[in-house]
Amino acid sequence: MKKLFWAKVAFKNIYENKKFHLANLVVDIFTVITLYLYIFVATNEGLKTVKGYETLKVILYFGAVFLTVVTYLFKTYTGRILLKRRKKEIGLYEVWGLGTKEIACIMGFENIYMYLLSVTTGLLLGMLSQRAIYETLFKMMKCSSNYEGGFNSFNLLITMLIVLVINLILYIKNIAVIKGQNAIALLTKGNTNQVIRKIGTLDVIKGLAGVALIAGAYAYVNNNEDFINSISTILVAIGILFIGSYLVISSFVVIVEFALKSKKSIYYKNPFFITIAKLIAKTKNNAMSLAVINILFTCVVLGTSSTAALYLGTERQAAAAFNVDGEIITTVRENKELVADIVKEAAKEAGTEVELIRTFDRYAFQTVFDEEKGSFDNNNVVTKDLPELVEIITLDDYNKYENKNLTLKDDEVFFIGEEDFETRDYDELDYYGKKLKVKEVLEGPLFARTDNIKYAYEYTIIVKDYETMEECHEYMVSLGNDREIHYWINYTTSGNLEDKTRVDEILGEKLINTPTVEYFDSNATQRRTRYARNAIFLFIGIFISIIFVMYMIFIMYYKQIQEAVDDVEDVRIMKKVGMVEKEIKQGIQIENKILFFIPIVMAFCHVVACFGLICSVLKLFMLTDMKFAVLCIFAFSMFILLVYLLMYAGANKVYTNIVLNEHN
Repeated sequence: MKKLFWAKVAFKNIYENKKFHLANLVVDIFTVITLYLYIFVATNEGLKTVKGYETLKVILYFGAVFLTVVTYLFKTYTGRILLKRRKKEIGLYEVWGLGTKEIACIMGFENIYMYLLSVTTGLLLGMLSQRAIYETLFKMMKCSSNYEGGFNSFNLLITMLIVLVINLILYIKNIAVIKGQNAIALLTKGNTNQVIRKIGTLDVIKGLAGVALIAGAYAYVNNNEDFINSISTILVAIGILFIGSYLVISSFVVIVEFALKSKKSIYYKNPFFITIAKLIAKTKNNAMSLAVINILFTCVVLGTSSTAALYLGTERQAAAAFNVDGEIITTVRENKELVADIVKEAAKEAGTEVELIRTFDRYAFQTVFDEEKGSFDNNNVVTKDLPELVEIITLDDYNKYENKNLTLKDDEVFFIGEEDFETRDYDELDYYGKKLKVKEVLEGPLFARTDNIKYAYEYTIIVKDYETMEECHEYMVSLGNDREIHYWINYTTSGNLEDKTRVDEILGEKLINTPTVEYFDSNATQRRTRYARNAIFLFIGIFISIIFVMYMIFIMYYKQIQEAVDDVEDVRIMKKVGMVEKEIKQGIQIENKILFFIPIVMAFCHVVACFGLICSVLKLFMLTDMKFAVLCIFAFSMFILLVYLLMYAGANKVYTNIVLNEHN
């Protein structure tokens, strides 16, 4: 009977305070929908028909894990906001004789109701929308959908379990907080905007520390030369920026506001007189919320604009993959011409012609090159930001494809250095202890360098013949390097994009039946795989960005309601001392604009500071058109700013209606 009574109390609490629970419920429902859809797409059999299926599946599961972590972090924070608002209510429960066990029972039933409502609604909407979302995603991927729907209990159970664990952990934490408080402490939680009369030394130190952290984060992202680890660099920078933003808002901005207060020419003007003092208290007391909004806005702009730029720039990425249509590697030297004939057959069946075909031998492996000594040795000191490769090709292949007629003696080599660095005129090279006499240092780049994106610094040694290449290979094997010689075929065909795609499909089917072919890639293959991957990135980015925007709305909405309730008495006093509604409203508008645009101004500073690193991330995915990237980032930044303005207008209207209409 007691439990039934507490269940009724919990239901009544939710119903009576539905305006406080509604936003939280909407965010929870959309989170459940998103989590379910990520898992549904990742486990759907139709995804297996897409090239690069395993990679796409990992990306989707990573999105689900990331969403789980983000949900836990933000529900922890928003839960603190709701719990803080309920402290007087909980204090009254204790005064009435309810113990922690009874309060826990009430809050437990509240959590059960909210959990069941959010999970049931979210899963129902997820299942109703799964086909439409799936087919839309596959259209974006430019693949046939191969939709396999139906009821999948695994997807439902794993989604319910993840949400249940998050809610259970947060429930236990909330009960622990309540248990540590007494009734008097809970009942005496008054107005959140306590007047701050002076700035202490600690505030100045915190403010300067915040500025230093932000400046340090900016320097970190702009001086980072680790091209490959750009994404982890951004995540580290965002963590530093969050701490720095909180310290700046809670201390440095308050210092600036105090400085304005000391300026009589500003302070004693009518709208500022009633605004600045309250603004100081609100800025300091809401610093955490404003810092969260700041980082959420930054993440939404960076995440949405970069994933959108990747997807919209897929054609640019595919075109930038190779400066030939495709490349093939075979493990048997005698099969080079066989593979070349297969390429010609595929082109003929597709109704096109082969414009270029190159077959050559190449022995390459990772190294460390010392420019000063002209030495190749893995024990050399690494001084470059990208890996280094040494490749060996034969003089016959070089002369054939570079249209040269050079000659070499048995003990001579030609050398082509890395084009990004000034190459010395070496008389000899130290090839892992073996001396190679350099006849001449030639200019590059070499015909074999077909990648348009630089993944490594390459150095080329041209030897007299294939027998010499084999000697170099055997020498490295004796030193423990088991890298083999590979035999390459590069090709380019005539026709438009559709023709080249058809060649790629026919060639792919033929090469499957050629066991000595170790590797095959092409611009057409890159186009298919990149559309699939970029569509998945955009799919994850859009849904997570929507959730981030919802959390921003949640924070703004609840903070405005909380501030409004606390400010009702202040507005009543203002009216009693003769201030008209127009003056009060003007002061409210200035106060809210400053309060909610501090984090946005800072967020745009963060975006500008991170732009160079974002470009590095885009280059990592072969989007090298930076003008296009700038356009995407700017366009989406403006769009998200417009969304924020609409959010602000709604939150400001809620605040104004409460404080001005409470006594009308």
